[in-house]
Amino acid sequence: MRKDVFFKLTLIHSFQSAAFAALLFCAFALFSCKSTAQAVDEAETVPPKEPIITYVNTTVNKADGKISTILAFNSIKEVTAIHPISRVRYPLSENEYKYDSNSTELQVFLPKNVPFKINDLAFHIVGEAAYPGVFVLAGIDKGRGEPGVFFDGKKSVEGTDYDYDKSSARITSLVPLDVDKDSFEICWATKNGEVTFSNNTQKYRDAYIKFYNEWSRAVHMRGE
Repeated sequence: MRKDVFFKLTLIHSFQSAAFAALLFCAFALFSCKSTAQAVDEAETVPPKEPIITYVNTTVNKADGKISTILAFNSIKEVTAIHPISRVRYPLSENEYKYDSNSTELQVFLPKNVPFKINDLAFHIVGEAAYPGVFVLAGIDKGRGEPGVFFDGKKSVEGTDYDYDKSSARITSLVPLDVDKDSFEICWATKNGEVTFSNNTQKYRDAYIKFYNEWSRAVHMRGE
């Protein structure tokens, strides 16, 4: 079963109800964001002239019970808890959450004025993204093969285009990947299904579909 993470982003996990899933899909189909990033020379990885400010919308990951941004942020600017049924928003203060940029895990300490359980909420997270892009594949089932990594409509090569640390499930781009405006797709398997995390895929839509299908077949063959 494929579970898409559209980067103009949605993290789609195993939701408690079809209505909850449908509303999340509609409300959070967009990951991306206001970008303040400047163009960089593709021939060299140089810092952007301004920070890359972007956002992620996510929920508690059923695969590991955590809230993860997948995309690594250098710092978090704001976190808002959102009830997807009522659409009521609860801005959180800095002492009501804690972020680990190494694992991309966000710990949330809900204030008493939020009348919902954490599993019933979605989270809108704004921050300064790492550059080049860094991703931690939350809930990955490491026994089901390697992740699929595709940049700019092409199959990326480990050691040339990206580095993958299997112990931490951390992908670090070795090319100047601006996660807010560049095109990419990353796929991985969890015990609950397959996940894709992508951004600006429209231009290379057919290529990404082909890459995903090839990767998914290999994952299923390994699992049999």
